[in-house]
Amino acid sequence: MPRPVVYFSPIPWRGLYQRPQHMCRFLAQDRQVLFVEPKTLSSSEAPDAIENLDFLTLPVFPFNAKNPLIRAMAFLAGSLPPLRFLLERVQARRLRRALKSRHLNLPVFLFGHPEMQGLRKHFPGTPHAYDHMDDVLQFGRVSTSLRRDFQEMIRDASFVVCTSEELEAQIRLAGGDPILRIGNGVEWERFAESWKLPEPLALTAIPVPRVIYTGSVAEWFDFDLLYETARLIPEMSFVIVGPLRPALEKRKKQAPENIHFQGAKPYLELPAWLGHSDLAIIPFQCIPLTRAVDPVKLHEYSAAGLAVVATPFSHEIQSGGVRTAKNAEEFAGAIKEVLKQARDPEALRRKARKKSWERLLEPLDRALDDF
Repeated sequence: MPRPVVYFSPIPWRGLYQRPQHMCRFLAQDRQVLFVEPKTLSSSEAPDAIENLDFLTLPVFPFNAKNPLIRAMAFLAGSLPPLRFLLERVQARRLRRALKSRHLNLPVFLFGHPEMQGLRKHFPGTPHAYDHMDDVLQFGRVSTSLRRDFQEMIRDASFVVCTSEELEAQIRLAGGDPILRIGNGVEWERFAESWKLPEPLALTAIPVPRVIYTGSVAEWFDFDLLYETARLIPEMSFVIVGPLRPALEKRKKQAPENIHFQGAKPYLELPAWLGHSDLAIIPFQCIPLTRAVDPVKLHEYSAAGLAVVATPFSHEIQSGGVRTAKNAEEFAGAIKEVLKQARDPEALRRKARKKSWERLLEPLDRALDDF
């Protein structure tokens, strides 16, 4: 069996089902994988048993806590070298015990975020790679130590994976080499027959036509554009499926009546929500953070046979055959025009099939075998 992989994830397994989960499930098809997730302040259920895939939770500074005071204290603690060193010692001890108890010999470290890269010095000689899936230096307040960790991760990695043209340029500037360009994909079989699934009960009460968004509703979400668009076309229902950042709750209260916030839904339920909607949207702000994004949701929408209207926030969106609009008037007009056009969901599904995770991740699997 190929060498085991220890994947250091920036998100918990039970969080939004994204690239880390898809990547580790794929790699676990032919090798042992240990999914190392950050310990959050809120409790979560233990992940389901998956063959060749095991889990380990490590303590981290709670930079993403809901409470702003806790976030500020975490930022301060994370900037103090003695506390960082103490945390690394605790993490390393737990990781060493986990590797021994699971008989994971000669592993490869694959980092999904630079935050835990300091662990490398506790495991000298262990090769590592870095999956640069987002522009981590654009997420809110960034510490000097994180910038240093990012540079060290890029410089020392045996290879670096990236998801977009923007991130590839960033890696080259930082001296990363070699680079694997592996964009985001879709679990195609799960979404391709979404229209055959029963309509979710909560969706039955929402009038058609339905325009849907799935995913995080966070700082990069363009509330102003969405709300103005909804006011311009009140005959449309806008269905927002995904967790809302607590700091943005007040924005939710300002929503027009034809916007329906549904909260987070389990990943396994998403195909049914898409299968009973008429159009999908990605209303992201055009900011440095989103400029590097290759959204998983775009490929899930296409696999479900849904046309997409989005803001032109990234090169991947602008080059992906998506209808783009820069302001509310254009966005509303694009939605109406696309809904009037003859639909060819099968063409969208065929296009999305080329983005299946199995196809995209094969080069990563081969690269890990080179160690």
